[in-house]
Amino acid sequence: RLYKTRLEALPDAEQLKDPKTRLQEYLQGRSCPVPVYEVVSMTGEAHNRHFHTRCRIESLGVEAFGEGASRRIAEQEAAQKALAFVLEKR
Repeated sequence: RLYKTRLEALPDAEQLKDPKTRLQEYLQGRSCPVPVYEVVSMTGEAHNRHFHTRCRIESLGVEAFGEGASRRIAEQEAAQKALAFVLEKR
């Protein structure tokens, strides 16, 4: 009773997963191959890199780009964009 409103405000478990995981699970659930991630470019000095990545889902003809201070962040952004595109088109 004390935590009811706080518990109800929590996001569902699916929303707590990172975009790469959500995208991969979505694709695997539909028997699609997993996405391919690649670094398109890196800029900046070694201590201050900026990454540009691409997420490709060849079977669906989807390509999305992301950028960030780390490869992981850039890939997550690309995955989020790809997932949004795929969900919008279904």
